[in-house]
Amino acid sequence: MPFLLITKLLINYNFIDYLNNLFGNIIKKIFNTSKNSTFIIITSIFTGFPTGSIYIKDLLSKNLISVKEANYLIMFTNFANPLFIISAIGENLLNNKKIGLFIFIIHLITGFITGLIFKNHEKISDYKKSNIESPNISFTNILINSIYESFKVLVNMLGIIVFFLMIISLIDTLFDKNTLLIFVKGLIEMTTGVALISQEKISIRFKTSIICFLLSFSGISIHFQTKSIIENTNISYKKYLIGRIVHSILCFSLSYILFGLFFNL
Repeated sequence: MPFLLITKLLINYNFIDYLNNLFGNIIKKIFNTSKNSTFIIITSIFTGFPTGSIYIKDLLSKNLISVKEANYLIMFTNFANPLFIISAIGENLLNNKKIGLFIFIIHLITGFITGLIFKNHEKISDYKKSNIESPNISFTNILINSIYESFKVLVNMLGIIVFFLMIISLIDTLFDKNTLLIFVKGLIEMTTGVALISQEKISIRFKTSIICFLLSFSGISIHFQTKSIIENTNISYKKYLIGRIVHSILCFSLSYILFGLFFNL
């Protein structure tokens, strides 16, 4: 909620052009995108999924990015909130903040690698500047509108999450608990899966790698949230799914390989 609210406020005060001017040339060189993609890539890192898809849809509707660019961005701008990873997972679930930081860095790096794998090498033209004029209405009204817009997104997300938690509850009544079943639950609803995996009696290295996988795949619940956001647009869910599969495999593999270099656990 805080990240979503702050981002809505920043958009109202023309923060898109500020980020574009500051980091646009770097982002354009790395990912071969227009400068307007800078806002999406940077904010998606800090706000957590599925907000990346929200910003992609918003900028596409304003004709600030092309459909082709939107379909490319949807493949890799899907990051978990850094506070959730470092604090909730690292500090609270795994009792090790450093492991939380490790997971976040691997999650971020493999997300960018996913972007580079599917990078478009054709020449791309910059779309127009955002030209969002600073509003003449009061900050109070802007704040209230931002809160309202943020809650609309959150209510949609919560509804889908509750639906999939009901499915998980049904699974619990039908099957006996085991590690494989917990992993399946994580594929359905990522947060539940991560919490349950953290309690399993498996090696911390393997546990961390599975958590990395689940974070990057995001869970079917997040997939449904994203699908509902991009409905009635030319943004492809198939592209999103391909990105999630590649990102999750890369994140699992890299975390498992590098874990021993950083931790003697």
